[in-house]
Amino acid sequence: MLTNQMVEIENVRRANLILNTLIDRTRSESVGIGLFYGRAGLGKTRWGFKTALNRGYIYMRLIENMTVKDFLKEVLRSLKYKQSDLRGQIEEIVGTQKQIYELILEILQDKPDTVIFIDEIDYAFNKPRILATVRDFADQSVCTFALIGMQNAKSQLMKLNAHYFDRCNGFYEFTPLTLEDVEKIIQNVCQCEVDADLVKFIHKRSNGTLRLINKYIEALEKLCKKKGVTALKYDDVKGIMNYEM
Repeated sequence: MLTNQMVEIENVRRANLILNTLIDRTRSESVGIGLFYGRAGLGKTRWGFKTALNRGYIYMRLIENMTVKDFLKEVLRSLKYKQSDLRGQIEEIVGTQKQIYELILEILQDKPDTVIFIDEIDYAFNKPRILATVRDFADQSVCTFALIGMQNAKSQLMKLNAHYFDRCNGFYEFTPLTLEDVEKIIQNVCQCEVDADLVKFIHKRSNGTLRLINKYIEALEKLCKKKGVTALKYDDVKGIMNYEM
């Protein structure tokens, strides 16, 4: 499977539109916060990570036990190494929480085109100080923050902090993949040919979930290799597809 491919399925296309609108906003007039959300397995994390990698943006993830200072250290580390060969090394960041915050703010104000993806933003809903820190960075700089969360992230944010919710200038909910999306993915990443009936079967069985679609593609490629063929039809594999995959 060609894992490096970022296929422009509908979720990718529409999320990119929202992201680009957010980045191209009149920065002196609006805050650069956007929220991208949806149920698990629809490709939110893959989109955020690949987009950040391809465009030279920053991608980071919150974890459940992260403190405000942990968060600030991770932001600073990402800012310092996003274009460095030392990216894989861990540098000890010292200083008080206030000092680290002020250093980050100085960098963001100096680099207004910075875009930061923050995945698993849901963890911050129980840690309002982290959420407030993101807001403060957005308020005091003109940088862009793309928050990625689960299906109820939008309603949770609105319930938690209506003022914060109003600061978000872009929302996009990732939805289950369509049959056309599945066709595009298979055409671009699957290293064996499949017929239309097999594409329809995968779409139906996956419930439009990207994670499961990729699982089926990997299984088909293994089967092609085992059989020594380069193409499969649904009739060739329906027994295996229905009971073993």
